[in-house]
Amino acid sequence: MAFLSPSWPRAARILALMLIAVAGVLAFRPDAVVFTTPLTEDAYYSLSAARNIAAGRGVTIDGSLPTNGFQPLFTFLEAGAFALAGGNETLAIRFTLGLSWVIWLATALTLGRIAVDGASGSAAEKSARGWLATLLYLAGFLTFMHHFNGLETGLLMLGYAILWRAWQAGVYEQRGGPLKIGLLLGLLVLTRIDAAIFTALFGLWLLVRETRRFGLVAALTRTVPMGLAALAISSPWWAYNYLEFGSFMPTSGTAQQEWAVDERRLRWIFWALGVAGLPQLWLGQLDEMFGDGIVLSILRAGVGGGLLWGFWRAVKTRKPLAAKDAAQRRTWEFAALLAAALTVLCLYYGFSFIAYWFYYRYLFFFVLLATLGIAWLLAPWVAADTRRGKLAALGLWVLAAPTLASALLAQTGKTLHVETVYFEQLALIKEHVPDDARVAAGQSGTLGYFRPNSVNVDGKVNRTAVPYQTHMWDYLRENKIVWFCDWPNYVEKYLGPDPAKHGWKLVAEKGFWRLWRYEGA
Repeated sequence: MAFLSPSWPRAARILALMLIAVAGVLAFRPDAVVFTTPLTEDAYYSLSAARNIAAGRGVTIDGSLPTNGFQPLFTFLEAGAFALAGGNETLAIRFTLGLSWVIWLATALTLGRIAVDGASGSAAEKSARGWLATLLYLAGFLTFMHHFNGLETGLLMLGYAILWRAWQAGVYEQRGGPLKIGLLLGLLVLTRIDAAIFTALFGLWLLVRETRRFGLVAALTRTVPMGLAALAISSPWWAYNYLEFGSFMPTSGTAQQEWAVDERRLRWIFWALGVAGLPQLWLGQLDEMFGDGIVLSILRAGVGGGLLWGFWRAVKTRKPLAAKDAAQRRTWEFAALLAAALTVLCLYYGFSFIAYWFYYRYLFFFVLLATLGIAWLLAPWVAADTRRGKLAALGLWVLAAPTLASALLAQTGKTLHVETVYFEQLALIKEHVPDDARVAAGQSGTLGYFRPNSVNVDGKVNRTAVPYQTHMWDYLRENKIVWFCDWPNYVEKYLGPDPAKHGWKLVAEKGFWRLWRYEGA
């Protein structure tokens, strides 16, 4: 499948070019808005670390305290952007957005190739699968936001897609193949640490399969080098975590871990799967306007349920699992392993992580399964008639409208999503707090990047705050920090239901933000 092939409907080719163009100019938007959305609050933890790494200050957020509260590979790529920019932070952000654009486009194109070779069919059907998969991915509004948020999410999607394509193409069977696959697995783990779960499942399944085919000794001679390669690539990060912090889990994970059976988390798991599976039907802040997101959640559930029913029927009639073609069989093997890893992570995060509002990032790789599954399901119908192809392309224009609109709005510092960079917090502090005074916050990504003397207290990037999570007022008093600025729920969490009881007084408010000062118990 050639990209923008004449076999694509004309409307599909125009849409692809439009999406690529409006996303590409994000890196060239005006200086006044270059630091705004779709970059996010949490991205500024990674960007702070990247800036300090590039400046030779070490792996730190604040310039002194070591941290591991970020995902390593993309952060070090961002450090490269800062190094190339030579101290020009605006240029560094432009480089980061440009890199994100390359990753976004490469992921969509890789999925298109997987779709073409992943099942049998006529030339027209294979072509339809390719352009449907590519455009479904590019059209997704949530996909766009995750790829350009300044975090590792987009790179993780590309990592999984490249590994899927390599497995489909039979790289493992080639000379040196196990080492190549191990290299990709190691890079995947460096991209996001929870990919170690997929890596473990992949290695275990492969060992069992190879043992059945060739015997245990032969299986070990292939799978052990693969595992060692993956471990060697990812080991610097594991070693840094353990030697510096005494644990393989980053502090960002430790700070958010709380094992519990919570109905609210279960609801957010299903919501996250819904928006990851149908990112074209996620509308950012408009989700909240429609009855707190209920209307669009019902829509996604209905559409998703219909697609699952159609997919199940198609599997029974087309029998893709019985494919004799090796590439097609490997495609479905990888899909099954990805689904298994998704299931494990749903259980892990659903029972162990309190940050349920981030589930839609943690579980977003479901988009890869959904994109290829939908393309496979619809391609025979689309390919049967040129008019259907045109109709499908026009439908994708409708689905892509929020992405196109947000990419254009981003030139003014806005999208259809809520403001994801906390400049209001900065403004409130600037109005009332001396520049040399330290200010604490649970949400301190934006704050820490743009203002020195900022202290993170939720523990994600500050390990010294972790033991004080239930009595943060003691940490603040012991460290002589007299200012605290955050949302009301964070104020209650860290200063208590009655902050005055611990000597704190409300000074000012701006939007959701509350600024408190310690005046003594």
